[in-house]
Order: sequence, then C-alpha cells, then structure tokens
Amino acid sequence: MSGQVEDIKAMTKPLADPCQQSDLISELLSALNKLPELPCAGDASSADLLCRSMQYSLGLRGKRTRGLLVLLIAQAWGKPWKSAMDCANAIEMVHTASLVIDDLPSMDDAATRRGEPTNHVKFGEPVSILTGISLLSEALRMLATSEQLKPDQRNQAVACLASAIGPVGMAAGQMRDLAPSGTTLGDVELTHALKTGSLFAAAAELGCIAAEVDGARKWMLSDFGMLLGKAFQELDDLIDVSTAVHIAGKDTEKDVGKPTVVGLMGYDGAEKRALRQIELALECLEASGINAGELRRYTLDLTRTMRKIIGRSTSMTSGAAGCQ
Repeated sequence: MSGQVEDIKAMTKPLADPCQQSDLISELLSALNKLPELPCAGDASSADLLCRSMQYSLGLRGKRTRGLLVLLIAQAWGKPWKSAMDCANAIEMVHTASLVIDDLPSMDDAATRRGEPTNHVKFGEPVSILTGISLLSEALRMLATSEQLKPDQRNQAVACLASAIGPVGMAAGQMRDLAPSGTTLGDVELTHALKTGSLFAAAAELGCIAAEVDGARKWMLSDFGMLLGKAFQELDDLIDVSTAVHIAGKDTEKDVGKPTVVGLMGYDGAEKRALRQIELALECLEASGINAGELRRYTLDLTRTMRKIIGRSTSMTSGAAGCQ
C-alpha cells in the first residue's frame, strides 16, 4: 500500500466516539431532511396512497450523501447552498427511487432499508413500482421548473440527471448487476461506475451547474464524484459481507454469487482499493481549484463512517487519526 493510501487509512480509522459534524453539515442535513412538497392526485382527506408511499421512502433517514455533495459543492464555489436545494432534492429523489426499485422481490427482495421495512413490504409491490416511477418523474419535473435555476441551467440539470439515471448510467449498472457480462476486476469496476459512480458524478455536476461553474473545473469535480462513488460502492460491498443487518440498517449478503471486488481481491485488497479511490478523489478535488476544506473533511468523515459500519477495526482510538 502506498504511503498516501496509508495516510488515508490512518485519517479514516474508526473512532470509539463519533466525529462531531461541522455546523455547516448539520445545517445542510436539517434542510435535506425536510421533505419537499409532493404533488398529490387526491385531496388531503383521501390520504393518497402513492403520495404516502413516496413520502415514506423519502423520509427514511439515510446519509443524504448525494444531496449533501450538491450543496457542499455549490457552497464551496461561493454560491449560497440554498440556491442548489432543488438540485439536491431532485438527486435524493432519484436515489430513493433506485432503492425502492432495488429492494423489490424481482430484484434484491430486501425486507429492511435504513432500519425500517422496505417500501414493498409496507405498501405492496405494485405501489412500490409506481412509487419508483413517480419519484423519478418528480425529480426531473423539479429541475425543469426550478425557480432557483436560469433556463439554461435547468436544461443542463435535467440532461445531467436524466443521463445518470438511464441506459448509460444507473440503470445500466443495475442491469450488469442482475446479469454480469464478465467476472474480471475491470467488469466489476464498470458496474460500480455505472451503478453508483454515475449518480455521485451527477451530484458533483449539479452542484457546479447550480453555481454556474463549467468547463474543466466542472469535469474535475465530476471525476471527484465518480471516484468517491466507486469507493462508496466498494466499501458498501464490504459491509454486505461483514456486517449484521441491524448494524447495516439494510439486508446484507445480497452479493453472494455475484462478482465483487471483495471476491476478487479479498477483504484487505478491497479495502485498499477503496482507499486508493478516495486518495484519487481528493486529488481531483484539490486540482479543481474549489475551496476544498469542507468537502475534504466530509469525504474523510464519510469514509470513516463506512469503515466503522463494516466493523473490521479491532482498535478504535483517537490520537493521530482524529476527525479532520
């Protein structure tokens, strides 16, 4: 393992006590946890089932990683984070839709998500399918009609998110996950890039679009998001093989029989590879010219949090590996 990767490993060593969130992260999470108003075909007295199902899955408390990236990047480019809320809410809707779909009996057939019953367990499979469709369509409608964005920004944002969702993005990655076309490390990495990396890259691009930052600076941030997304997926694969359901907050051992980085490289090899992706992501972040302080701290804290969930570390001490 290179010295730089060793540094990342030390800086993200799980701690006995959780790192204290910055005031900015706490403020952004509070904003993201307030559900956006959803259109509803029924009136208030009819308790529209589809709307309740959408609200249920959106309301399950997760890391809000993609939405946070949008807001942090817009803020780091010198724009008020509130000017990127529509972009952040839209990408959180897409991510939630992907979880609802991924949990379906015809996909992973998962019973638990974020520590609660999955959408299809609570509302039934037909409602869940319609919920996934509705969340995707509402995300694109929110961007297309956003008063926070100028017309050209709206067009860019819709194109960016739609591309990340479809046959050259997340859906393609899910398809490769269902029917792997190869078992090499390159095959697995492409699946990760499409399945997870594409939405992380889109989050970074949306933050730039909201801040009216284009060109090489935006694409450098897109690379940052892609690398962070691939690392996130590799760490998530480690969670899948090593963590109990009640700790992970979702069903685990869903990757049994599928080609994974863990299966190809072993536990230590997969962890090293994920940390190398984090190292490269931070290099892209610095090279972009953005005010990287808060984003760098968040990236390291996210990595530390996932490593702690994995539960691999036997010695959780503070010292040199303290919060960044």
